[in-house]
Amino acid sequence: MYTKTFNDFQDNRWSKTDIKVFDFDIKKDIESADISFIFTHTIDPQYKNVHMELVIKYPDGKSYNISLNPQLKDDSGNSYSDCGENYCEVKMNVKQDMKMPAGKYEITLENKYDEDYLPNVNSLGITVESDD
Repeated sequence: MYTKTFNDFQDNRWSKTDIKVFDFDIKKDIESADISFIFTHTIDPQYKNVHMELVIKYPDGKSYNISLNPQLKDDSGNSYSDCGENYCEVKMNVKQDMKMPAGKYEITLENKYDEDYLPNVNSLGITVESDD
């Protein structure tokens, strides 16, 4: 239904000031949709988790905030990510069985990492899926 991926991270760095915006239109009311977040990173990102803030803005102007903190590694350093030869990927459900009235939506994703940028980022994506 809707998928968008950002992979424009210079030197694989996601700056704190670079808020990613995903905007899309829903043509007809949807009774049940799932929103997923996809994060790809280098093989060894050098951190265990990623602090982010996701905001869903509905057509009526109301917003829904979600704090995301996907775990990339356990305490022993074992990866939770699905790794290939050159990168690793984490996918997580953000919202399930969400009613989505027709209209314009905006999802923003903000880096809440403690430093000026989050290193070793390959891409960020949002997927909205529905059986309708």
